[in-house]
This record gives sequence, C-alpha cells and structure tokens, in this order.
Amino acid sequence: MSAINLTDLFNTRIFRIPDYQRGYAWQEKQLNELWDDLDEIPAVDDELKKHYTGTIYLEETNPTEAEKWLSGVKFYNVVDGQQRLTSISILLFELLKATEIGYAEKKKEKLIETFVYESNMSGESKVYKFSYASSDKNFNFLLHSIFEDNKIVLNQGHLNHYTKNLAFAKKFFQDKIATLDDSQKNILFKKITTSLQFDIRTIEKDLDVQAVFETMNNRGKPLSTLEKLKNRLIYLTEKLTNPDEDKKALRKKINDAWGKIYTCLAQNPEQILDEDVFLSAHLSLYRKPVESTFSEKVAEEKVFQMFCNKPEKYDLDESGKKEEPISYKKIDDYILKLSELAPIWYQIHNSNSKLIKRILTLESRKDIKIFLAAILKQTNDTSIHAITFENLEKILFRNRVPGIGIMDERTTANWARDIYNAEDTIEGINQKQTNLLGTAVAVPNIIQSFKSLFTYERGNKGFHRWGALKYFLFEYEEHLKHKAQETNDKVTIDDYLETTIEHVIPQQFWDNWQDTVNGFTNGLQEEDIEQARKVLINSLGNLTILKNGKNSSLGNKSWLDKKERFRTGSYNEIDISQHDTWTKDKIAKRGKEMLKFLEYKINGLTFSDTDIEKILFYDDFIIDKIYDRSPAANSGLA
Repeated sequence: MSAINLTDLFNTRIFRIPDYQRGYAWQEKQLNELWDDLDEIPAVDDELKKHYTGTIYLEETNPTEAEKWLSGVKFYNVVDGQQRLTSISILLFELLKATEIGYAEKKKEKLIETFVYESNMSGESKVYKFSYASSDKNFNFLLHSIFEDNKIVLNQGHLNHYTKNLAFAKKFFQDKIATLDDSQKNILFKKITTSLQFDIRTIEKDLDVQAVFETMNNRGKPLSTLEKLKNRLIYLTEKLTNPDEDKKALRKKINDAWGKIYTCLAQNPEQILDEDVFLSAHLSLYRKPVESTFSEKVAEEKVFQMFCNKPEKYDLDESGKKEEPISYKKIDDYILKLSELAPIWYQIHNSNSKLIKRILTLESRKDIKIFLAAILKQTNDTSIHAITFENLEKILFRNRVPGIGIMDERTTANWARDIYNAEDTIEGINQKQTNLLGTAVAVPNIIQSFKSLFTYERGNKGFHRWGALKYFLFEYEEHLKHKAQETNDKVTIDDYLETTIEHVIPQQFWDNWQDTVNGFTNGLQEEDIEQARKVLINSLGNLTILKNGKNSSLGNKSWLDKKERFRTGSYNEIDISQHDTWTKDKIAKRGKEMLKFLEYKINGLTFSDTDIEKILFYDDFIIDKIYDRSPAANSGLA
C-alpha cells in the first residue's frame, strides 16, 4: 500500500489504543521534534512537500455495543504508532479549537466530524475517531480533559504519569498555536492533514508478528523489553497447537496482565517505575542468575531465551537443566506471576512504612527490593513484616558501621528466591538473620576503622566521611524525640534527600570561630595542628542535620547566630542549642551520648570510656587536648 495522508487515514477508520499498551509517553523533546518537522515542511510551486511520517501497524477489531450505530467505517487497534497519532490528534483538536472559521473552506463542524468525533442523530452519542479502549484507565481523561467533553465523568485516580504527559502535550500545543496568526494556522492545518504521509500495515495472522513487534520503535521512545516481551508472548500463543478458544483466552490473559502491570508502574505520576527494572527484578525471583540478580541487559537476553521458538536449547540455570518448551502452561504461569508482582513492586516504592523507607534509604539495590517483595507477597501479616524487616535494617546498618560487616548483602537475593519458590520459610530466614545479628563485635576493629577515616588527604574527613552518618543522625533524631517525650516530628526519613549535614564549628573560613579553633590547637607542635583541627571539626559531636537549605545560610555564622536558628530546627539542632557555648567539651559530651546510642542500635556492642575517646578523637595527643590531660593542654577552648 502506498503512503496516505491524514485525511485519508481518518476517513473510514476509527482508532483505538488497546488497554495492554503503555500510555502516552511523549514528552517535550519528542513534541518539539514533531513541531519542528511540521515547521520545516517546504512549499514547492505553492504546493506543500510530502513528509513521510512512518508506518502505522493496525489490527482490526470490533466496535463496542455503544459504537455499533456508526456505519461505513472499520475499527482498528493501534499496534504501533500510538504516540504519533495521539500527539497529532491533540494538535489537531487544539488547532480546530483556536479558530471559528474552519480550514480550506470546510466548515469547522465537518472537520471535527472528520478528525475528532462523529455524533448520532440525537447528538447524545459520540464515537471518537481516536481514543483509548473504553476499558483503559486513561479513556475518560483523554475525552474529558484533552478533548474537553464535559459529559464524560473523570474516574477517581485518573492522575498518573501518562495523563500528566497528555496534559503537558495539550498545553505545549496550545502555547505554540497561540503564537500563530490565522494564515499560519491555515498552513499548519494543511501540513498536518495533507503533507504528513503514513504507511498503513494491517497485521494479519499469516504475518510474522514477532518480526513486526520486535523491530518497532516509537520515535525517540524505544520499546522496552517488557513491551517487546508482551508481543513475543502473543506471537508464541498463536503458534500453540491448543484449540482456538484456549489461544484466545491466553491472549486475553496476556493483555490483561500487561494492562495491570502498566497501571501499577505508572500509578504514581511523580515516580514512574522503570518497566525493565521491574522485569529484571521479577526474573531474579523466577530464575536463578549467575550474579545475585539479573541486570536489565542480561534479563532481556534471558527472557527471550525462555520464550523463543526453541527455548529447550538454552540452560534453565547453572544446574545444567534446560528450559522447557513453549506451552500454554509455561506462558500462563509466567504472566500470572509477573503481573502479581506489579502491585507489590509499586507498594515497595510508594510505601507508607517507615521501616521500608529506612531500609531503602540504607540500600536500594535490586537484591534488597526483591527480598522485600518476596516477603510482602508471601504474607500480609504486618507483625511478620516487622520482625523480618527490623532484622534486615539491623543487618544493613551494622554492615555500614566501620569495622563491623556481618553479611554479603547479595545473600538477600538468595533468601528472596528461596521464599518465592517455597524452598525456605520466612521463619527459616528470620533464624538466619538472628544468627547473623548474634555475630560478635570486635571493638578494636571499630576503633581502627573510624580512626582511618581521619587520614584521607582529599574529600570528607573523619565522621563526615562515614557513609551512613546521615542515616545515623536521622536515627538519633528519633531517639532525641522520644527522649524529649515529644510526638511531633521535626524531620522524618521522607526529608532525607532535602536534608544536609552541618558542621557546627565550620570546616573553613573561621572568621567567627578563630578563638575557638586556635585556642584548641594552642601549644601543639606545628605538624600536629592541622590534624587536631581536622579531628575537632569532623568529630561526631560537631555534626548535625539541617533541613531546607539552612546549611548555605548558616555557614560561617557565629555560635550565637547558629544557636538561635537551631532552636527551631530538628531535635538534633534543638539538643545542640541548649548549650550556652559550643566548645570542645560540648563536642565530646554530645559525641559520647551519640556513641552510647550506637551501642543501643547494635545489640552486644559495649564501649568503655577509653574506647569512646579513641573513636571520637583519633589519637592520644588530641584526646589529651580535648580532656585537658597534658601539660601542653590549656583552657583556651574549655
């Protein structure tokens, strides 16, 4: 078939985006490219040049009961090309809305009938020329908010990543059209409806659907592995020897499964979940990889080995067993388990659980997430969740205290697979966690490891170099809240990314702290002064958390200025602000209290006063200065 323009394309066709397709994914980059393409179409001898826009793959479908009154047209599912058709339909709607006179001597009503919708005799029923399937979650939003049909009721929960993209495209084209005069609008309309050329392909049963789907590419938005896999499964379903009714039922299951997955992954419009990360996470539970989990790249390779014409050529895993041949049961089992994980995957990334948030703040790798997913899938019992997740948080935190390390965290992926495949129980995993948490803690290792943090020449020094410092300060924040018998939060784990670490005595430019810093180092050997300053400033007691950009505004302010600001800050800040001065003894006292809290966090850990001094202050000559134990010490800071 030769390429046709948009007018011919819409003349006898009704287009539907099936509910198993992903939603509208184009953003500003792709919209700008479309607009630039239209803008650059030249006129040759007063005729607009043709512009090839790509192939549209269609699959004939049936109208719904509410659409059967419309005759003389055929209904099609858009298999590929939905992003282009959606964008062009929104652009055309906005262009028609922006004028009252119509284009090319055609009445506006006739143009709406050609490109937007047709009404029945009463005018109460409409069939939109382009829309989503009525079962799609975005159907009502498209008609109500994009095509401005106020008779359509918006469904609850209509906001998601895809509807956000639709609304952005509408505003994008509105703004572009607002800059055009009537003549320019008329030319733009002609370009859209006559210059753009589309190659139409209708997918028939005898066409190699696999080859079609796996080479499809929406402009600027390549198909994800998840999308290609869906189409591979449909293709393989058609090749099964099962009765037609079985194949039809399985195809519906595939479409329903993908509809559920797309809905879950796009449920939070502010945090659309990556389709291929999700696919690789599930595959890491469903099959055992060589590494602890499948990367997205390796997952793509593996899943297309599992589902190809001859999967039995490929290894199941490292056991030497081979993949099973394609069957109804194999496809059915996989799509069911894949779709079952989607709402759990969403739950993990949008959890209200403080414990899950804390765990993912400590470590958000796939190994940890699939462990959380396996537990959540296995049971809804929140008391079991609490035990298992609290143990996990304790293990992850211990692993981040210098000198402790009790587990290779990739082990959590093996635990997840064992639970998912019923090869172990949650109780069994809890016992493994308990055994690990019973591992003896060697205090000398902790002392030496914290000491080594002060010896770096570049980058952060001392406790400021501790990777888990901010997390520890958030934990200490909760401890101070309970100690003060308060119930209101000042900062929570939700504020983690917006919170910074502040040195009370600043790291440099000591205009307001000269007496404090120089007084502390007075009497030391020249070669020891720099190290002593470094230790004092980067000791645990001198560090706190600040929210909402206070750090940049406080900087090198004096103690009185900082104290005033700290009074209304976090519980960490309030605790510091209770002191009249901020000196070496206050830093030592707060640091000791914080290490006592660390003891509480790690069962079986006990520090002597000497241990605490060595952890906080690096070396004996600095410890002597802090506690005024040597003749060289003076009271300049105390």
